[in-house]
Amino acid sequence: MKLKLLSLLLLIVVITACSIDGNENKYCTFQGQMATTAVTGADSTKVNVPVNLNVTFVIGNNCGQFNQFLSTAAYPKSIVALVDYTGCECDDKSYTQTKPYTFAATAAGTYVLKFLTENELSPITKTIVVTAE
Repeated sequence: MKLKLLSLLLLIVVITACSIDGNENKYCTFQGQMATTAVTGADSTKVNVPVNLNVTFVIGNNCGQFNQFLSTAAYPKSIVALVDYTGCECDDKSYTQTKPYTFAATAAGTYVLKFLTENELSPITKTIVVTAE
């Protein structure tokens, strides 16, 4: 139900982001921060050794293309997928996509990554323990 509501809201924003110039040319663009549905990958690494996490997130329609992951600077780090939507005639069927998120730390410690979901109060939390070389 929440996924359908998210898709409907996204579709409304995409439709309202369209503009028509005097030549009847349409330009429809929008960026959305999309909900994470799953995160898999290692729970530990060494200092300066990157870890790739497989992050699965929702794309609201067939006009969506993954842009990048946005994240806060401080820990626990909040992370969300940024998706670009380009096109005025998009179907409203949402789907998921998986992309790698690379994590690396320059100091030993325990790092908490929070991937934002549809429920902002319940992120998917990934804890990575980083040990000295």
